[in-house]
Amino acid sequence: MNATFKQLIFDFFSLCELEPLEIRRGIWQVNADDALMKELDGWRARGRLLQFTFEPDLAETFGADLIVPGSYRLNSIVQLVRRQGLLSRAHIPHHFFHEPSIRQKAMAGLNPGGRTYVVNSSIAYGQYIMLKIFVRLKGLSSQESIHTRIVDLSDARVLRLNLPTHLLQPGGVDETLLRKRKYGLKKAYNAAVENILADLDEQGHDWTLAAWERLEEEKGRLREYFENQSDSPAYEAKLQEVKTRLMPTIQMNAIRAAFIYVPLFQYRLILVRPDKTETSQNLSCDPISSLCLFH
Repeated sequence: MNATFKQLIFDFFSLCELEPLEIRRGIWQVNADDALMKELDGWRARGRLLQFTFEPDLAETFGADLIVPGSYRLNSIVQLVRRQGLLSRAHIPHHFFHEPSIRQKAMAGLNPGGRTYVVNSSIAYGQYIMLKIFVRLKGLSSQESIHTRIVDLSDARVLRLNLPTHLLQPGGVDETLLRKRKYGLKKAYNAAVENILADLDEQGHDWTLAAWERLEEEKGRLREYFENQSDSPAYEAKLQEVKTRLMPTIQMNAIRAAFIYVPLFQYRLILVRPDKTETSQNLSCDPISSLCLFH
């Protein structure tokens, strides 16, 4: 049995604050309470000493739950894990970035021929949402994939970047530091879907061709079978069934999401133009996307 696979199981019990005890070679036991067993086996289940093994012969001899690919017990654990963390939160602390370098980069070329003064500075957090979207291309066969999209909730931009996941820290931040988001989850999801559709469109539509050809063949057979009864309810019902079965479709479903709070460095500026006129500006810099915007 793969060591990584075993580690997954022991990590699961560790997160449940349980420590399996090896009661005999190859057989482990944990004291699972009512809450855990209900999650694993349904609402009728009760807490018990849960014995498990990774070896089929030991499972048969001692009646322990077998945990191998395709087994009931493995499936129940995997399904429980999948139900966790459907919507989570993480943040990137400001101190991971060197603010003087960010300030210097933001000021470079900002006011050619003039002078720029920083009146004051502050920190805040912008809000992104990271979506894991399951995509199924259904033609005569199905192609399945999972796509990750990150959307800025201040302007619904889909960001073309990979978040530095090693910088992510669990949990949220002080709400007083959050910049108010302008767009909700529906707008963000639609932006992510449109972005994925654009990428799929660039890849071409070869996967649809065979399905369209088969659909036209089936429609032709239907017309021949029903002859002059193409306006009958039976024909319409059969035609709809054929379309549902054969028409190429794209199905999408968000399976995971996380709010990501990213650091913003904010500056109140005075810009002195070459003609000595002055203007004040508020500048916000996002070190993750390397974007600085006036607001």
